[in-house]
Amino acid sequence: MRTSTVVSSVITASVLATALVGCTASASIDRTVSSSAFATTVADALEKEVGTRPDVDCGDDAVSVVDQAEVHCDVRTPGSDVVYDSVSVISTDGGDDYGVAVEVDSEPKG
Repeated sequence: MRTSTVVSSVITASVLATALVGCTASASIDRTVSSSAFATTVADALEKEVGTRPDVDCGDDAVSVVDQAEVHCDVRTPGSDVVYDSVSVISTDGGDDYGVAVEVDSEPKG
């Protein structure tokens, strides 16, 4: 179940609540970033919002930096095996920088 109106969350050792946060990063000339770089951007955004850095996995494929594109990543609290889906919406004006708004499901994947 996805909620879209929650603005902040609390990450604890065993609970990851819904979050909607933003962060800005830079993309390469071909307008893609590696999945690990994108995961770092997502983790930065979540850490900035809730104060705890989650583990984020966005797969193996490069991420195309396209305005309003949605990217799914797995998010979990460090030390926990509980995994949550997240959706990051990319915002860009076509320049080198891009931002993400991250929304984490309130229920674990399952």
